[in-house]
Amino acid sequence: MKLSIIIPCYNEEKDIVNKCDIILSYLKELNIDYELILVNDGSKDNTYEAIKNINGIIPITYSPNKGKGYAVKTGLESASGDYVLFMDADLSTDLSAIKESLPLLGEYDFIIGSRHHKQSNIVIKQPIKRIFIGWCCRFLVNLRFHFNLTDTQCGFKILKNAFAKNVCKHQIINGFAFDVEYLYMAKLNNLKIKEIPVIWKDDRGSTVSRGSSLKFMKDMSKIKKNKKNYIF
Repeated sequence: MKLSIIIPCYNEEKDIVNKCDIILSYLKELNIDYELILVNDGSKDNTYEAIKNINGIIPITYSPNKGKGYAVKTGLESASGDYVLFMDADLSTDLSAIKESLPLLGEYDFIIGSRHHKQSNIVIKQPIKRIFIGWCCRFLVNLRFHFNLTDTQCGFKILKNAFAKNVCKHQIINGFAFDVEYLYMAKLNNLKIKEIPVIWKDDRGSTVSRGSSLKFMKDMSKIKKNKKNYIF
């Protein structure tokens, strides 16, 4: 079984080479069939120049910046594996989640990391403000879409490639709410979803602005209105 791994990148010039070394070393230890796809989401620095020279990866780039959701979609369109994993470039989710997921691939259609799973280990917690925003987000998302999930926004998710290709055809959200859109499609099409615990640490360089929170809420409305187009 082949695993495609997608990492969306935006202004990651300083750390991306080191992060890729860590990922490639870990994948070598797992001894699995994989491809590693890095998508440069219109970075303003030299991210693409850094990733295009890394051996063992597939670099993709476009301009201008279009959002994390668009970057993941671009990676999904190119993925050739049986399953597709997308995760954040900062490796906030420990790579051990990959190994933990492998035995589940034949049983579930969609595997999502959860920072709020009772067995998860949060090494570095978020600031109180981020924790509160996250709690509000989870409450509203579960209420509006009738999910029963502890975490929709963790940056570690694996889905069957057949489902991923359908997702690409129906996706309308380019921003951070794309995770909700994917999960809503999975729910509407009766896919088997599994939340798994993760080891996770907060990236203090990541910020959530008031504007991005408002856009998230607006995008949730777009997703809900688009319900009929998500059934395939």
